[in-house]
Amino acid sequence: MKKIFLSIVSLIALLLVTIIVFLSTAGYETDKFNSLLENKIKESVKNTNLTLKKIKIKINIQELSFFITTSNPEIFFHNKKVNLNRIDAFINLKSLLKGKPNIEKVSVLSNELDIERIKEIVKYSKPSNFKKFLLNEVKNGQLNFNLDLDLKDNQIINYEINGFVKNFYAKNKKINLKKTSFIYLIREKSGEIDNIRGLINGFQISSGNIQFANSESLEINGEIESDLDLNKEKINNFIGNNNLTNFEKIKIIGKLQSKFKINFDQTLKIIDYQLEANGDVQKSNIKFIEMQKYPLLENKINNIFFEKTNFKVDYYKDNNKLINISGIYKINNNSFQKFDFTNKFDSKYNKISLNADFEDEINIPFINFRTKKKVVNINTNLQIGKKNILLNKFNIKDDKNNINIKNLLIQNNKLVKFDNISVKTFLNNELNNEFKINFNKSIRINGSKYDASNLTKLLENKNNTTFLKNISKEIFVNFKEVSTNVSQVMSDFSLIGIIEKGRFSKIVSKGEFEDGKYLDISLKIDKTSKKKILEIYSDLPKPLLSNYKFFDGLSGGKLLLLSTYDNKESNSNLTIESFKVKNAPGLVKLLSLADFGGMVDALSGEGLSFEKLEMKMSKSEQVLNLEELYVIGPSISILMEGYVESNTELVSLRGTMVPAKTLNKFLSKLPVVGDILIPKEIGEGLFGISFKMKGTPGKIKTTVNPIKSLTPRFIQKALKKPK
Repeated sequence: MKKIFLSIVSLIALLLVTIIVFLSTAGYETDKFNSLLENKIKESVKNTNLTLKKIKIKINIQELSFFITTSNPEIFFHNKKVNLNRIDAFINLKSLLKGKPNIEKVSVLSNELDIERIKEIVKYSKPSNFKKFLLNEVKNGQLNFNLDLDLKDNQIINYEINGFVKNFYAKNKKINLKKTSFIYLIREKSGEIDNIRGLINGFQISSGNIQFANSESLEINGEIESDLDLNKEKINNFIGNNNLTNFEKIKIIGKLQSKFKINFDQTLKIIDYQLEANGDVQKSNIKFIEMQKYPLLENKINNIFFEKTNFKVDYYKDNNKLINISGIYKINNNSFQKFDFTNKFDSKYNKISLNADFEDEINIPFINFRTKKKVVNINTNLQIGKKNILLNKFNIKDDKNNINIKNLLIQNNKLVKFDNISVKTFLNNELNNEFKINFNKSIRINGSKYDASNLTKLLENKNNTTFLKNISKEIFVNFKEVSTNVSQVMSDFSLIGIIEKGRFSKIVSKGEFEDGKYLDISLKIDKTSKKKILEIYSDLPKPLLSNYKFFDGLSGGKLLLLSTYDNKESNSNLTIESFKVKNAPGLVKLLSLADFGGMVDALSGEGLSFEKLEMKMSKSEQVLNLEELYVIGPSISILMEGYVESNTELVSLRGTMVPAKTLNKFLSKLPVVGDILIPKEIGEGLFGISFKMKGTPGKIKTTVNPIKSLTPRFIQKALKKPK
C-alpha cells in the first residue's frame, strides 16, 4: 500500500513538473483569454483597438505567476497601426484561482519601426518635454521598443520602455545629430541612453551615455568620447556664424572625452549647463589666408602646427570657464617648441597665462633687441577686461637676456601705471642694455647701459599715439653709458624732467662724449605763447642725425637745434658748423671736383668739407615746409627749399648748387680778368646748376639744368655768410 501511495505521489509530482516545464517553455495555446486581454488593454489605453490571435498561457517560475502571450497582434492607436512583435500579460495567481483573473503587468515588444510612425502615435500623448523634442527636433530614424506597463484597477500606474535606435537624425538651432545609434531606457521621470555612436555637429562620437531626469524641468547628464577629425567646414558648422573667415585651412586630428550636465525648463530653454572636456591633439595645422603680422614679431605668420597637445575645457553657465592647452607647436618652418596656455574667463575678465618657448624672431626697436633664431622663453600672466588690460607679469628670457614687466595696467588703450620694468639684453654677445624703470610718485630710470640706436627713428614715428596720455609725473633718468648706431658712446647721461599728459613739458639733460665733448638738451614752456621751446646742443652731431638719410656720412662739426612747437605746429632752426660729408651724392662729388679743394677732399677720403649748414623749417599736421636750407663749403654751396606732404608723402624740392668756390675765388683775385669774370662783391661762382626733385619715396624724379648766373637770393646768402 505504501509503495502504491509513493508511486501515485511520484506520478503526480512528475505530472506537475511536466506541466510546469511545458507551461514555462512551450505554453498552452488557447483563445479563451483573447477577450480578457483585449478588453483590459482597451480599458487601460484609450483610443486603442486590438485584435489578437491565439494566446499561449505560460508560467513565470521566478515570479510564481501566470502570464499569457500572443505574437504579431493587430493593434491600432487612434486608427494608426502599430507594428508589434509580441504582447505578454502577467496575471495574479490568486485572482486566477478565484476565477477573476486580474492583469498586473503588460509587456509589449515591437518590431522595428520608423520614427515617423512613432511620431504619429506620440502626438496623442499628454504634453511633455520628450514629446516636444520628438515631434519638433527629431527628423527620422528607426527603432524598436519593449514597453512594460504596471496596472492597478485597470489603470497604468507605472511604465518602462527600452530598446534601440539607429540611423537617428535630429536637429535644432544648436545641435545636429546624424547617423546616430544608441540603446535607451525610459521611465516616467527618468531615463538613460547608452552605447551612443554617431555624428554631433560634425564631431564623430565613438561611445557615450546620457542620463536624464524629467520632472518640472529636464536635467541631462552624460559622457561622450569622440574621435576628432575636424576641418574648417566642420568647426564652422559647430560654432556657427562663419567665424573662421581669416583661415584658409584648419585640420585637427585627435581624441576627446567630455562630461556634461544641462538643465532645460518646460519650454526646453537652457537654464543651466556644465561641460568638462579633455583630450589630445595628435596633429593639427592652421593656415591663414593672408600672412598675419603681430607686434614685436619680425616675421609674419602663415602656418601654425600642433602635435602631442593635451587640452582641457571647463565651461559653466555661471560664467566660470577654463581652457587649458599644452604640448608642442611650431610657427611656419621653425622647429617644434613646448607651450602651456590657460584662459580662465567669466563675464568680466579673461585671465590668461602663457608659458612657451619661442623660436621666431622677436624685435623690440626701442632697446635694439632682436632674438633672431635664438629660442627664448615667454612667460606671461594677464587679465583682460572690457576696457582694461592688467599685465601682472611679462617675461622674455634665455640664458643671457631677460626682460621683465610687473603689474602694468592699460585702460581704454592708455597706460595707467606699472610697478617696474627691468631689462638686460646682449647684442653680438656684448651687453647693450641693463636698466630698471620704477613707477611710483615719480618715474625713475637707472642703469649701466642703454642702447639708443633706434631712438631717433621711434621719436619721428608718424603714429601720434595717445598711449601715455594718462601719465603726469616727474621723471629722473641716469645712465652710465648710452650707445648709438655710430661708434660714439655717451657716458654719464642724466635727465630731469616733467611729463604732463604723456608729453614732456620740461627737460634738463646732459651727457658726455670723449675728449670733453658733450650733449646738452633743455625744454621749457614760454609763459607768453604757452609753446614749448626745445634747445639741443651737441659737440658731435652724428649720433643725433645718423638715422636721417639726408645726413648720411656726416662727421665732425657742432650742432645747435632750436625748435618752438605746440600740439598743432612747430618751427625749427638747425645749424651745423665745420663738418664733412663722406657719402655725398654722385652729382655733388662730380661738381666738387671742379675745385682744387674738392679734389683734395676726395683724394683724402675724409669727405667733402662744409663750413656751415643752416636749415629753417616749419611743420603742421599736413605739411613739412623746408623754408630754407643753405650749405656753404670750400668746394660747393647749396641753397634749397620745398615741402613734404604728410598724408601722401609727396616730396617737392628745388634749389641751386654752385661748385668750384675755391677756384672762382682765385680767379676773382686776378687783376682785370677777375673783375670781368667774377664781380668781387658777389664772391660766388660764375656758373652753377638748378635742380628739382618731386615724387613719393622710391619714385622721386630729379631734373637738372645748368645756369650761367646766380639768383639774387643766392648772391645775398653768399655775401651774408662770410660776414
